[in-house]
Amino acid sequence: MIPLWENPEFIRNCRAQLRPRRLALAGSIVAALSLVVGYALSQANSTGWGSAYLVAVLYAQILTLYIGGGVACSRAISQEREQNTFDYQRVTQLSSLEIAFGKLFGAPAISYFATFCMFPAAVVGHVAAEIPIGRLLIAYVLIFAGAIAIHSVTLLVSLCTTKTAGGISAVWGVGLIFVFFLISSVSQASRMFLELGSLGPNVAVEFALHGSWHVEAPTAPIMGHAYPGSGWTDVFFGIPLHHMPVLLVLYLTFAAWCLLPLARNLKRDPALLELLSPAQSVGLLAYINLILVGFYIPNGPSIPSWRPYGEQFVFSFFLMVNLALLYCLGLALLRNREQSRRLAHRRGANGLDWREAAWPAAYILAGAACAAVLFLARFGRPSGAANDLDPRFAVFVSVLLLATLLRDLCFLQWMNLRRSKRPLMTGIILLWVFYFCGGILLAMARFSKPVHTAFTAIVSPWALAAAGGPERDYWWQWSLFAGPWIVGLAIQIALVTFFAAQYHKSLEELRPAALPAPASAGTAGD
Repeated sequence: MIPLWENPEFIRNCRAQLRPRRLALAGSIVAALSLVVGYALSQANSTGWGSAYLVAVLYAQILTLYIGGGVACSRAISQEREQNTFDYQRVTQLSSLEIAFGKLFGAPAISYFATFCMFPAAVVGHVAAEIPIGRLLIAYVLIFAGAIAIHSVTLLVSLCTTKTAGGISAVWGVGLIFVFFLISSVSQASRMFLELGSLGPNVAVEFALHGSWHVEAPTAPIMGHAYPGSGWTDVFFGIPLHHMPVLLVLYLTFAAWCLLPLARNLKRDPALLELLSPAQSVGLLAYINLILVGFYIPNGPSIPSWRPYGEQFVFSFFLMVNLALLYCLGLALLRNREQSRRLAHRRGANGLDWREAAWPAAYILAGAACAAVLFLARFGRPSGAANDLDPRFAVFVSVLLLATLLRDLCFLQWMNLRRSKRPLMTGIILLWVFYFCGGILLAMARFSKPVHTAFTAIVSPWALAAAGGPERDYWWQWSLFAGPWIVGLAIQIALVTFFAAQYHKSLEELRPAALPAPASAGTAGD
């Protein structure tokens, strides 16, 4: 890795962004707005104007970095395809990671410059409000770390957009940033499910004004779990940690997971993009589960009163989250026709092994196994909560829903090998039609007789993700009518096998034909 200031990609982007006239215009606008806002606040509130001014400057810097820089990064790669300069990064001697770093810090260079121009105004607000310099510096560290995380995800969006859809990448980038701000606008939003503070940049502003480095020790265990009372304290596997370093680690690791696919694919042909390798995809799934399991606390005084309690809620919550993660993992691992053709040519006469024949089922099962191990390690021992979950039904529901997910993914992988313009989109539309029609036909059967409800597992068993307790009908229907449920599971496994066989057949058709053996010397002489 060459230093960033010697990176040709970084220098190229900075020269394009930091032109003298543009810098003069941006500096003039920032200076004028800083003076006007500062004067207006000092006249409106002569006593506490320093704090209000600092808050206004910090939020202006956050919006400049996150929105302006995010839009710039969302256009950093797709714009090169529009301008036919995409081949530059494929022939340069720079590595993919060096190109990614150059774009990550070079594309939003004008946003960084405008942010630095606001520093004098922030210093004025800091002095007037008499805020400790340490808290302000930590707030800026969090703001810039969050900006790197946001720029990484928008740069990844730019990588995934095609040449014809390059103009949409900026909309996607702004949309993702808007959702991020919306989720983090409520300071206690994440504590509804996790003993983890706010994940948004607003926490940096709050820490600069009213933050504290005090980490409050957990209280006495309540129903097998301990809870902190401080808003700046998080609990990870029962260990109290300050929220600032936790948030910094989360930002940087999130940025690293976004840079990993950029380092893999920046110099590849767009038709051969593979965001993550199978092992990296399973690792990402395990990392997300580690965060959820580590910060999750099922009950306690810090949880809102409307939240359900008990083992059934914990199981349902993690089951639904992991099903969504596994679905995303499977969609990311799907191969297109060009990738499959190259794989078939590379294998040649050696044929296909069992992992390639049932792609991507093996890695989905590996990810599910990692999630199950983490879940059992955290919640496997009985706690003081109400044990309203039948273990046999939990295992059966997990296997049934996992088989249904594999059925959908194997079908989409088979459809993705078709000779059409957008085969994957066609497969997704057909899957939606299947679920829509199946839901209409089975709507009445679901509420007529218990045995009919059991047979709905053949078509759409996703409602079982929220089941598992004796207060629900599914438990006793399964215990009384186990046969239809088992039939539904057998049908899902048969469909998985069928679609995997069809994919294997299509993949074999892409293999090159065997060449005839060369004639011997004696035969040639005759």
